[in-house]
Amino acid sequence: MSSAYVASLNRGLDAAPRANVQDVCSLRQRFLDWHSALPEISRSRAFAMAEIEAALATQGRYLSPVLLSLGWTRKRRWSGGGQYSRYWVPPTV
Repeated sequence: MSSAYVASLNRGLDAAPRANVQDVCSLRQRFLDWHSALPEISRSRAFAMAEIEAALATQGRYLSPVLLSLGWTRKRRWSGGGQYSRYWVPPTV
């Protein structure tokens, strides 16, 4: 590899946004605050990622690690037509 190519890759890495520990903790706390503010009956159901993304104004790629660390699991509902919908289930369900 040429050194110019490697240098351009390194510049790209430096410019790419990185999730630091503080951002993840902040998102985790925002999620916990949002989820605990829901009525009790609503907290123990399955959630679509789009629903959580809209509530927290962020993307699923940032939310997935938070949900997994809190014990949530990913599930899918399969239909006969090959379509499926993905959803997240809280650990209490």
